[in-house]
Amino acid sequence: MLLVEFTINGTLNRLSDIGYALTNYWDAKIMRIDPIQYRIAKPYGGYVRLGYGSIEFSPNLFDSDWPPPVNGAVSVYYSATTEEAKTLLFAGMAHLSGITREAVKYDLYGPSYDETVADSTAYNADLDTVLSGILTGIAEIATVDTTYARVSQPNVLHTTSGVHLAVDLASDIAAFYTHCFYVVGSTAYLIDMLLDAGSTTLTEYDFFPSTYDYLNPLSGARSGAFSQFSSYPYGSELSVTQYHNSQANVEAALVNIMAVQHKPRTRLRLPMVAGSIVTPGEKLSWTDTALGQDTAMWIRARSIQYAFDNEEIIVDGEGAIAAG
Repeated sequence: MLLVEFTINGTLNRLSDIGYALTNYWDAKIMRIDPIQYRIAKPYGGYVRLGYGSIEFSPNLFDSDWPPPVNGAVSVYYSATTEEAKTLLFAGMAHLSGITREAVKYDLYGPSYDETVADSTAYNADLDTVLSGILTGIAEIATVDTTYARVSQPNVLHTTSGVHLAVDLASDIAAFYTHCFYVVGSTAYLIDMLLDAGSTTLTEYDFFPSTYDYLNPLSGARSGAFSQFSSYPYGSELSVTQYHNSQANVEAALVNIMAVQHKPRTRLRLPMVAGSIVTPGEKLSWTDTALGQDTAMWIRARSIQYAFDNEEIIVDGEGAIAAG
């Protein structure tokens, strides 16, 4: 269920698209909300950026506050069970964008993350340390959770050339070492693309018909003077910025990038009532019995769309496929 906290002229309002009598009452004043969605920067890693659009409220929400205020703090949650079990998806500001007889529309705005890293900033430490330093240099990010980062951390050896947006530099370094990260509230979560960040097993009743695809193959990957080649000579070559000068370090990173790129991918459609919310990096496993033969599959969630209007979660990610 969709749960939204919206502060109007200093008063907290608990709202939803359907009235829910939970610990508190969540009033049915939401008429429409655009999907809240995570999108990963690159197929092999980087910043899993949160996207959001607008939300529309019933005009009678503002009976005591007319005309509607220009802005207000808003938090969007999802829960499959109780109010206490709700998961925060978005926290930011709602800014008034339109008033009609049918609805009052607000656009949603999240943190800007506009801090920069100076020219000639030198890094020589493990990936956890470097990314934690860059990300906590952003005012809105207080901590970096490395629970699901790689156990044996690669070293980063790099000096910046020019000024970089901090979140973009962190994204590029994370992707080079096949890691991704996402931010909820004031915490960034760093995840190894080669490992599971939690796992869930689905039954055939837990998902809608879904699509299974492969990305275009890579013939090889290059970074500076170093390169690695794949078993697909007819593919394209990927070129990435290197974040170390050691051949072993860089070539290991390139091998991992191609390994992730070449995994089969799925767009999995789940009803929201199936259970708890999916988070980036989570492993989802299931058997599809509608493909001619039973087929066992799993993916790690990379891009996630919470489509409240359709009451479904759409998950894109890479994984494996085998005869069931």
